[in-house]
Amino acid sequence: CVRCALCGFLILQSCNVFEPREAEPPSQSGVQYDQQTFPASVISNLQKAIAEKNEVRYIACFTNPSRSAHTFTFIPSADAAETYGAVLRNWSYEQEQRYFRNLRAKKTDGYSNLFLIKRDSVITSDSRTYNYGYTLTFEHNVPGFPQTAKGSLQFTLVNDYSEWTISRWVDLKTDTALTWSSFKGKFSD
Repeated sequence: CVRCALCGFLILQSCNVFEPREAEPPSQSGVQYDQQTFPASVISNLQKAIAEKNEVRYIACFTNPSRSAHTFTFIPSADAAETYGAVLRNWSYEQEQRYFRNLRAKKTDGYSNLFLIKRDSVITSDSRTYNYGYTLTFEHNVPGFPQTAKGSLQFTLVNDYSEWTISRWVDLKTDTALTWSSFKGKFSD
């Protein structure tokens, strides 16, 4: 039935089925974040959040005590604890969020990155502990303060309701470079 095929073709063509459709608007972020159902996705999301300077994604990597039986603990490097002792003592989830918000407020359109070198790990039934060497680069507009921090860190991740988060962070100085703890102390308020 050639007539039926021809009628169908004309109907489809009149409905603009063969016309290009309008492009979808771009999403807020060009980076795809992973659900934190695996410890590795938390680390990957943390790196992406720093690269994008994304506060919401950054803080989602840490244990929120209002939604978890666990708390977030940060232990600063000894040199930063000496310089910023009052600020870094009893560091909390809220302080972590405030630090990153303040750091973002001092940002430039420049580069930010977290480079990690995994050294070792300890796996237990309810947590994962990873040791990394790190280089944090965050270009900001504060004169006289370095834009790079280096050291060694230990993240302990826990699983709450099928989502992994960082519940404990230990920062260690490994050479003469400033540590990440100093960034936290400097940008805490």
